[in-house]
Amino acid sequence: MDTTKDTMSLNSSVNSALQDHSEDLNTVSTKNYVKELLKSRIFLGRYVERRLVDKYIGYRDIIVLSPAETELRRDLEDSLHKLRSLNRFRWIGITDTDKLNYSPAGICLWCEIDNQPFGPFWFQVKTVQYRNDEVIVKVKCVRHITDAFLEAEPILTGKVKVNAKASKVEQSTESLGEAVTAIKGTLATALSITNVKEFVTFLMALVIAIFTGSSAFITFLGNFTLALVRETSYLIKNSTPMFLGFLDFISKIIGGFYILLAMFFRPKPGPPTNRRRISYYDEPNHTNFDSRCID
Repeated sequence: MDTTKDTMSLNSSVNSALQDHSEDLNTVSTKNYVKELLKSRIFLGRYVERRLVDKYIGYRDIIVLSPAETELRRDLEDSLHKLRSLNRFRWIGITDTDKLNYSPAGICLWCEIDNQPFGPFWFQVKTVQYRNDEVIVKVKCVRHITDAFLEAEPILTGKVKVNAKASKVEQSTESLGEAVTAIKGTLATALSITNVKEFVTFLMALVIAIFTGSSAFITFLGNFTLALVRETSYLIKNSTPMFLGFLDFISKIIGGFYILLAMFFRPKPGPPTNRRRISYYDEPNHTNFDSRCID
């Protein structure tokens, strides 16, 4: 009896060991298959954001695969399916864009990128790394996409661009329809009988108020003009003598100034005449005259 029990326990131990060994072989083969399938693949993607996975995994950088990369997308979906079948990892860094509410639908890679700006890049898969609770695709940024290449991007993703344009047209049509409906509702509410009656009443009151205010303003303007003319005449009448006196004062100042200048620049008088000498020359004549009279 004891021998039978020992044999059964030995068989169960061997079976469990064989099962564990087969499971390990399956896990290893799946890991190697995924790594060899994705390693060194170059693809076009867009680095969009950095997001927290959970408190155990931490932050990861999100790359959205270009819709033109159909072959790589198929391989990533196959790899994701095989890794999920193992039930050994809490987090696999390959998800759908639906998880992040991105459009159009595609594949996202949750990676680790160092010191690169957001935007489109050429990426290369370096390897697939298996951690304790996580599968992460290690990528390398090969080259940043320039604006010149972005102009050619619709050639690679033409279908997506057409769908995006179609969705924009549909959104514009819906917005236009909503705007027309809103305008119709507003007009229907505004053009009711009560609103029209109130509008006519308001318009009549406005006309009466404008007429009354205009007549009052004209009356005030006429009274103001008459008062202004009267006060201006009083001002001119009373300020005229003062103004004339001021002009006389100014004229006297200017006249005195000119007289002062004339006195400064007046020519000097000539030398005085010698009267004594004149009387001396006249004296012989007077003597001769007297002698003639005596003769």
